[in-house]
Amino acid sequence: MLTRQVAVWKKEIYSDLQDLLRKYSVVAVADLQKVRSSQIQEIRKKLRGKAELIVAKNTILRKASEKLASEKANVDKFADALAGSKVLIFTQMNPYELILFLNKNKVRVPAKGGDIATSDIMIPAGNTGLQPGPVISEFNEAKVQTRIEGGSIFVAKDTIVAKSGDVIPTKTASLLSKLGMKPMEAGLSLSYAYDNGLVLGPNDLNFDLDQMKTQFSSAARLAFGFAVEANILLPETAPVIIAKAYRQAIAVSVEARFFTKESTPRIIQKAYANMTALSSAISTVKPEAVAQAPAAEGKG
Repeated sequence: MLTRQVAVWKKEIYSDLQDLLRKYSVVAVADLQKVRSSQIQEIRKKLRGKAELIVAKNTILRKASEKLASEKANVDKFADALAGSKVLIFTQMNPYELILFLNKNKVRVPAKGGDIATSDIMIPAGNTGLQPGPVISEFNEAKVQTRIEGGSIFVAKDTIVAKSGDVIPTKTASLLSKLGMKPMEAGLSLSYAYDNGLVLGPNDLNFDLDQMKTQFSSAARLAFGFAVEANILLPETAPVIIAKAYRQAIAVSVEARFFTKESTPRIIQKAYANMTALSSAISTVKPEAVAQAPAAEGKG
């Protein structure tokens, strides 16, 4: 009977994965597609002491997860959800904390033909520092207007050569490299994560920090307004509630003509305003009545 020999390196990775799964409570997964090895090395350095990175086949991870299924809840389900080339990140960091860390540590790299633009790519107007020659045809193909001045190629105006989401042509990528531009943002983006028995998918890990801050600010303003209207006294709401009650008390005093130090000036102002309005209304209907009023008052 023939027995299958398992490669030594597979046994080592299998053993390492079991140790890492036992050691760390969080396992995050990032796609390796279009991620360069130099970027992996750079991120590994920045995460030193905070996380461990390993590239392993999904089949080996599944076997290691099955071995630990009784120790770590749902770890086998997490491994079963993975497909394609992945880099595994083992850490004690919260998955969202890890996402923020990875986003802050993304780098700018040159574009390659076939890359998808991560944002609008613009060649700015001005001196390119390139001498006239065959490169002119690359500018023309990218629809970038140029002129020759002082032995150098000048770009006539700011020109977007690729919009966010566009596939970058090989010649455009070559031109950008000649200009010394690094238009691509590169780094790891998480697609799955395992956190103490909780399996997080792409939808769970897709969040916008700025949008979240805006939502929290909006919720805080609404909660504050509700607390003030409901007269819920808190250190934050008490000054506003007291000021509101003071204004309402003054308004009631004025309407009731209850004279106090604070309400008396407003009662007089309101009486004067009412008198002026009444006088104006009377003058519209019977102008002579208003004109005769001072004389009548003088005779009295």
